[in-house]
Amino acid sequence: MRFGEHLKSLGISGTRVFGDSITAGFNASQPHLAWPALFAAKVNGFPIRNHAIPGTILQGSRLADGKLRPDNGIGRFENALLNAPHRDAILILYGYNDARYTAAPDTMNVRNFTRDYAKMLEKLIEAGHAERLAIGSPPYIPDAGLSVGSTGFTSQTRMGFEGYVEVVRELSQRFSLFYAPVYESMKTHGDGDLASADLVHPSDAGHRAIFDAFINAVRS
Repeated sequence: MRFGEHLKSLGISGTRVFGDSITAGFNASQPHLAWPALFAAKVNGFPIRNHAIPGTILQGSRLADGKLRPDNGIGRFENALLNAPHRDAILILYGYNDARYTAAPDTMNVRNFTRDYAKMLEKLIEAGHAERLAIGSPPYIPDAGLSVGSTGFTSQTRMGFEGYVEVVRELSQRFSLFYAPVYESMKTHGDGDLASADLVHPSDAGHRAIFDAFINAVRS
């Protein structure tokens, strides 16, 4: 059963989304065209509790300046996703900015991303959210977008970026979770076809592709 159909059978009370600027809806032309809004509208219109913060990463690793990235996902997920008993669906789309950051490879890397993502998933599963939880691979970034960004968030290779995609896919299999192949499905549209003018955030069509990946997610 696909994730959207599965949620309807569970009787969820809302949808919580967790991620960065893409999950916050950046560059969708209208709020209702951002991927979380599309998802909530499809799944009986349940209210969205959007816990995305633009510019954030998932891992609590030190950047090139020796400091942690503010509002990292591992440091705030308990308050955002486990703040009280609830029956909300939980959709996580993280890893995009982790993959883009290249300035501190000894600390900001796939290994530490895997460690912190797994720790977060373990806590969510322990709290009883496994049946309402889906995780998505980082959205596709066009080749030209790999050189766009603030200090440290450039110069990633395609192979390096895809290493983070593989981590999310492997974690979904490890924990038997619903997996949304966001990167993989966006990639089939061609390089840059779903990107907005800034080459970093998705267009309306890109947001719809992310929504499609989550609504049709299947258990790994």
